[in-house]
Amino acid sequence: MSSLLRRLRTALGMEPGPVPPRLGALEIRPMTLRDLGGVGALEGVSFGSPWRTSSYARAVSDPNQHFFVAEQDGHMVGYTGFWVEDRSAHIAKLAVHPDCQRQGIGSALLEHMLDAIRRLGLGRAYLEVRRSNVQAQALYRQFGFRFERVHPQAYPNDREDALVLVRSDLLETTPHQPEDTRLWNERSS
Repeated sequence: MSSLLRRLRTALGMEPGPVPPRLGALEIRPMTLRDLGGVGALEGVSFGSPWRTSSYARAVSDPNQHFFVAEQDGHMVGYTGFWVEDRSAHIAKLAVHPDCQRQGIGSALLEHMLDAIRRLGLGRAYLEVRRSNVQAQALYRQFGFRFERVHPQAYPNDREDALVLVRSDLLETTPHQPEDTRLWNERSS
């Protein structure tokens, strides 16, 4: 059978397609100075206004800042981090390599970070997300973050608004209930 006919039969579901490679287990660990090259490269493909590598170098050595990297098969696939402000955690970054998105890595990083925040005894976390980043907003909503307010023109490179999202129940024992999407959209407009 010709390869063209085989590809057509596969596309129509008449033959099984190739099995995608299975990635190894996800490892999430504290960020170190050795990670800065990979973090800088991932930062560059993830954000329009990337942080400088020196910002991450300071974060790694500051006891009030907690940054983590996610690796699969020895390759960095994401990172996240927060710092402590008063009795709250300010979530500063969450990035997943574009080729690795929609595989649960962002959820795993966010859950890991929220656990770290709880272990510090902090019951409140907040973050800012671009108004246009509906994919990230959906992730945060799944994890119980609620819309608090709009931060107008928060991003200097394009003056886009940010939505400030908050989760204040991190130390409570009752599970969070995701906020109704209609309320979220009405209040953030």
